[in-house]
Amino acid sequence: MKKISLFLATTAIIIGMMSCDKLKAPYIIEPIVEDSDTIPLTPDDINNFDGRLVVLLEDYTGVKCNNCPAAAEIANQLQEQNEGHLIVLGVHPKTPLQNPAGGFPDFRTDDGHEWNTEFNISTYPSGLVNRTGGVLDASRWTTAVNNLIGQDAPIRLIVKTEYGHNGQELKVSVHTKFLETVYSGDVRLTVCMMEDSIVGKQMTPDGVVDDYMHRHVFRGTANGQTWGSILDINADYMEEGREFISNMRFILSDEYNADQFYIVAFISDNTTNNILMATETKIK
Repeated sequence: MKKISLFLATTAIIIGMMSCDKLKAPYIIEPIVEDSDTIPLTPDDINNFDGRLVVLLEDYTGVKCNNCPAAAEIANQLQEQNEGHLIVLGVHPKTPLQNPAGGFPDFRTDDGHEWNTEFNISTYPSGLVNRTGGVLDASRWTTAVNNLIGQDAPIRLIVKTEYGHNGQELKVSVHTKFLETVYSGDVRLTVCMMEDSIVGKQMTPDGVVDDYMHRHVFRGTANGQTWGSILDINADYMEEGREFISNMRFILSDEYNADQFYIVAFISDNTTNNILMATETKIK
């Protein structure tokens, strides 16, 4: 990540600095330990959690992709229809359709490109819905989302943020509680940065639009781990009732618009890549 420098990474967490290769253990999260860096939950945080699944739609897109704006509109409409229970993440890998040459914005990320490679995405727009059911063209997103919306959440996942108390410092605490047992020995937390409503060039079927509104732009993983942080490397499964806290601090570059900046977090089963629960929080 070129535009956000790591200021401090504590995490009730941390502590093995192994490879971030998907097949090896990255940073390891230890069981819940509240410390001075934790932003605590409030009673309202817990009471406002309605127990329903929050779904993640990854829109693999490009600034020079003529058909991508139509797919983005489908994603936007789905999010409006499922307010609070669908998150959209616009992912720009490193292919010619994302090349910024010619004054187009550069939304490419190493993380997004690695995901793109892992899921063997070669046509754009394409999407993943909770990383289940394979790669989907935009015409299939609605059905895939509707098949998941309304299900019970297996995990209570809440992100707390504090921004601007020390210049442009961003503090993040991710609170995870398993509401049912998850039978996997490789359950991971991924924390993403997302910037919304960026005006810039976009190719469309009618030509280049100079003032196109780019939504839900993925800016990279906040914890530096493309495939997430292992919740418990020694566990064969995640027992109902287990809790974890992950804390991070960053300095937010002034190249980003803090008023439109979000933290998106999700828990996944790395044995299948399936996303079990997601959440997003605006930092201001």
